[in-house]
Amino acid sequence: MKSLYPSVFTISLFLLLACQNSKNLSAEALIEASVEAHGMNEFNKKAIEFQFRNYRYSQTQDKQGLVYTRRKNTTPNILDLLHSKNGFQRTLAGEKVALSDSIALIYSESLNSVLYFFRLPLSLKDPGAIKTLMDTEQISGRTYQKVGVYFTSENGGVDHQDTFRYWFDKEIKTLDYLAYQYHTNAGGVRFRVAINRRAIEGLVFQDYENYTAPKNTPLHDLPKMYEEGKLELVSLIANDSITLIKS
Repeated sequence: MKSLYPSVFTISLFLLLACQNSKNLSAEALIEASVEAHGMNEFNKKAIEFQFRNYRYSQTQDKQGLVYTRRKNTTPNILDLLHSKNGFQRTLAGEKVALSDSIALIYSESLNSVLYFFRLPLSLKDPGAIKTLMDTEQISGRTYQKVGVYFTSENGGVDHQDTFRYWFDKEIKTLDYLAYQYHTNAGGVRFRVAINRRAIEGLVFQDYENYTAPKNTPLHDLPKMYEEGKLELVSLIANDSITLIKS
């Protein structure tokens, strides 16, 4: 006869799922608090331009969704445009350029990647980001709450197998450090340190020092290696000439 009482396995599974859901909710709440600390609650409604290396980027919004664009300084008549609903297209002097799917995907991912990091921590609310609250950690004398993130294959793009860690200041909720392991171009790890934090019309923007470590270094080792000076600085992620466009 079928038992009317739940099995020990069923109870254990329920408690495990409840614990995981609690952690996910806590991670979501922390990210919401960080978005507020960075003044980004209304960020998607803003029209913003900025310079990153040799390109001028922009974020705007139309009735269907977000629109990202970029123009290279030396070829301003070529426009790359990525729409959150309608996808990617390139135009030359206003005329659509025919691209193979593989080339269009490369351009699209490149454009999306720059905007992803520019929009942090708001980007962590994007569909497909699976977040887990992890332990707290001391870095440079301050306490940080760590969040692990990975992406679903449906919404995470071609790099959905990459794994990320984010360190949020326990008190003021700013995003101060991040790390990720990537698999493209033979793979590797990166550790980024927020610098040059500044507020523009209530929005908090920041740049990053970009460090590397040996390929298979565990992400949880990177903060200590950073403190010990064992990471190699490979680049600066600097967003210059940020302009909020008046509507």
